[in-house]
Amino acid sequence: MKERRDYMFTLVGQWRESGLTRQEFCLQHGITLGKFSYWISRWKEEQSAGDSGFIPMGSPTRAAGHPVLSVIYPNGVLLIIT
Repeated sequence: MKERRDYMFTLVGQWRESGLTRQEFCLQHGITLGKFSYWISRWKEEQSAGDSGFIPMGSPTRAAGHPVLSVIYPNGVLLIIT
């Protein structure tokens, strides 16, 4: 089963780089649109499962009198770390 998954994920990657529509890609590779759509959704799930939502940052440097880090959340809350 893992071999099938790896193969289909490879096809999803090729499709994403191809610029073709799903339908065009499926016709060229002899797979049904429904089956390919299933594997695209599985690929997206796996991609998002490894994503913690955090963005890695380098070490901040402290500037004289300025906050080291400030974050404004979508709800308007401002977090300042000095």
